[in-house]
Amino acid sequence: MTAYIGILEKDPGTLWGIWFPDLPGCIAAGETADETVAQAGEALGQWLTLAIEDGTSVPAPRTIEALRADADFVDAITAGHIALLVRPPIDELDLDERQMHAIDATAEQRGLSRRSLVREIVLKQIAS
Repeated sequence: MTAYIGILEKDPGTLWGIWFPDLPGCIAAGETADETVAQAGEALGQWLTLAIEDGTSVPAPRTIEALRADADFVDAITAGHIALLVRPPIDELDLDERQMHAIDATAEQRGLSRRSLVREIVLKQIAS
């Protein structure tokens, strides 16, 4: 399962933010650290989806050991910011964007959330 390291930070007078050294421009921000962390996976998923749709090569995530050679990463950690491992939400089922859109459309037609639809399908499959 793909996961990227994000840097959670807060400077005085700013929102909490998280950015990803391997994915330029991929960020999430919020009023609290918890809110920002909760949004990080979705931001990561959206960034990866847009990159794939645009035909952009998606960089492989670097290990924490490899990032220790990255000056921006070292500066962030030295400043007291926190490194977190973040997974995009679509990675949980290992589905591509087309498949996720099909699931979302079916869920919407049935008046369900994605989670409810998948749960319903899984429970039916287990019961069979």
